[in-house]
Amino acid sequence: MALRLSGFDAIPPAMERTKRQLFTPFRFRHWARLAVVVMCTGDFAGGGGGGSWGGFNYPTPNSSSNGKQLLPPFALPDSLGSTLANYWQWIAVGVIVIVLFALAFVYVACVFRFVLFDSVLNDRCEIGEGWRKWQPQGASYFLWTIGFGITTLLVMALMIGGPILLAWRAGVFSSPGDHVFFLVTGGILLLFLGLFLILASALTTLFVKDFVVPVMALEDRGVMDGWRRVLPMLAAEKGAFTIYVLMKIGLAMGSAILFAIVNVFVLIGLILPLGLVALVVVVAGAAMGLTWTRFTICASVVAGGVFLMLLIYVLSFISAPAMVFFQSYSMHFLGSRYPRLDIELARTAPPPKIAPPLPGAINPLPASS
Repeated sequence: MALRLSGFDAIPPAMERTKRQLFTPFRFRHWARLAVVVMCTGDFAGGGGGGSWGGFNYPTPNSSSNGKQLLPPFALPDSLGSTLANYWQWIAVGVIVIVLFALAFVYVACVFRFVLFDSVLNDRCEIGEGWRKWQPQGASYFLWTIGFGITTLLVMALMIGGPILLAWRAGVFSSPGDHVFFLVTGGILLLFLGLFLILASALTTLFVKDFVVPVMALEDRGVMDGWRRVLPMLAAEKGAFTIYVLMKIGLAMGSAILFAIVNVFVLIGLILPLGLVALVVVVAGAAMGLTWTRFTICASVVAGGVFLMLLIYVLSFISAPAMVFFQSYSMHFLGSRYPRLDIELARTAPPPKIAPPLPGAINPLPASS
């Protein structure tokens, strides 16, 4: 069993594995296939997320003290409302299609999470073979991801939305001036509770991706069986895993800044010429008398989709070194505590370099008489 590595000690072997797989030697086909895997896992994207204000109505003054209206009430135009009512079937179909597409993407990402692990571990990237090989584990991971996501939303709705609903029904928001202390204290408590739930969800997702997935892959287990193997490790070395999480956050922030700078220049180099080509096509189409018909709209949508997929693939190609490094980083950290992974890492490590023998050792000098 190897010496247990700390969050700091796992960095050099991860960098060495990344350099060996991507740069010594440089293999364009291998890198291009890894970019497909990165794109399918969704790891090309940044960790930021946008919030939505939907569902929260804030009281706004509609009239001044003299009875004149300050802000007109918001309402949909009658024509728009009737149009939406006429096409509600298509709107429902569109929503269903979007949900199914999102579920399909999550499923693909779950399967390719194992393909990424296998690719980095064995220094070979077989997309078709990996897809067929890892679908059972990917399906288990997919079901856990959907169940965990729904559970998280329900818990947040109950623990955060529940107190807000009770306060609203008690009339707290109708006269906020009479409940300032309650609103401020409750708001702060709900804020910290929400941050705690988000942090717990993020840590759970990180642990299942970095530690449970390797156990599932190497032992052909489901998610819950993988958790049963990983939880004793977490309980035995809380400090080491805490440092690992902090180190990974710091490394991820540095990596995000570095690759964001690179991506900006690459995107500018792509968008400018492709945008110029699109402008020439539009001007040429207008000169030929083309108008916006179903055909031209569909052709534009297809062209925009192809352009978007090209941008995503380029970002994935650029992000491949970061993804290989972070996968290697978690593997070496876990491998020093998990014998089965440690054996696989040793098996796939390059043979040690042996110094060439000295010339005198090959042809020893004759003994003097």
